Amino acid sequence: MRRRRNRNSRSVIMFLALCLAVVVGFYYFLHSSVFFIEDIEVTGNHIVPTRDIIALSGIHTGQNIFEFKTEASQKAIEVIPYVRQAVIKRIFPNRVRISVVEREAWAYVIHDGGVLVIDNEGVCLEKLEMMGEPDLLVVSIADMDERVVEGQKVNQNAVELIRFISDRLPDDLIQEVSEFHYSPTGQVTVFTLDGTEVRLGGKERLDEKISYWRRVIKIQEEGNDHGGFEYIDLRFKGQSVIQEKH
Repeated sequence: MRRRRNRNSRSVIMFLALCLAVVVGFYYFLHSSVFFIEDIEVTGNHIVPTRDIIALSGIHTGQNIFEFKTEASQKAIEVIPYVRQAVIKRIFPNRVRISVVEREAWAYVIHDGGVLVIDNEGVCLEKLEMMGEPDLLVVSIADMDERVVEGQKVNQNAVELIRFISDRLPDDLIQEVSEFHYSPTGQVTVFTLDGTEVRLGGKERLDEKISYWRRVIKIQEEGNDHGGFEYIDLRFKGQSVIQEKH
């Protein structure tokens, strides 16, 4: 009986020793130079510099590929206002790929003596002293926060309504727009290049409003001696009001 017990004890000790050896060997294998990062690839960025993305990720060459936390590094990169999403992938044994999706500038928002560049979700991408790229919409929003920082969202209701309207305006009308204004009452007025106020209001009956707006423009074009319109009020069904310039 004693011999059998001794034999069983030795078997257990040998098994535990073998397990320990495997664990230690695996540990040293994972921490060997085979897994030291040699290359960090960044894809999808056209605006944000690659070096800025890598720096914020906290990942660097020579680092063990298992040392960084993927989720934490992704969130760190997404702090950049122009980055909508970051995805990090380990490519074994020694490469890392960072894929980003950037936000696109959609509009200028007139604010506090300067302008904010926002995307179509209302995220402030950067603050400028004056407008640059002419292809962006120009927006003014009543009662905005006095202090807006990069990465912050501006008035969501305003952005959603203006985007809804601008997406549905045909090209010929969009080309006539100089500014979209969102009022304290939650309604949109469009200012045209010739100084006309087109009071659209909200989303309701938008196709009808656009059709009427076009008819008014046609009347204006056909009347050679016409001085233009002060405003075109399309907010109320069956009660469109036109005020001519004097």
